[in-house]
Amino acid sequence: MKRSYQAVFIVPTDASKVLGDYGWEFDSLERLPESIGEYLVGCLGLMFEEEYAGIKKYTNGQISMSIFLDDDNEVESIYFQAFEIFLAKIYKACQNEAVFWGGG
Repeated sequence: MKRSYQAVFIVPTDASKVLGDYGWEFDSLERLPESIGEYLVGCLGLMFEEEYAGIKKYTNGQISMSIFLDDDNEVESIYFQAFEIFLAKIYKACQNEAVFWGGG
């Protein structure tokens, strides 16, 4: 039996979503806190993989994270791919209110 990845998105609270040709697309005038990417990299033990076209990719072999940046290099959204057994680790990392609400 082949295991499949689950998708997790972190977006600003007011973001609209549309299922486009390439998957979910989010749109918001708001941006995520600048410190959020660095926090998640450390908390989840991720290593930098590559950067291209405004996307920074990180992985640890179990969780993959893509940070989508706008033209001003601000964080628009974050996308994870992980097996279901690792979703709790992502959820726990996202409970840090200081980071996710701009105080960290």
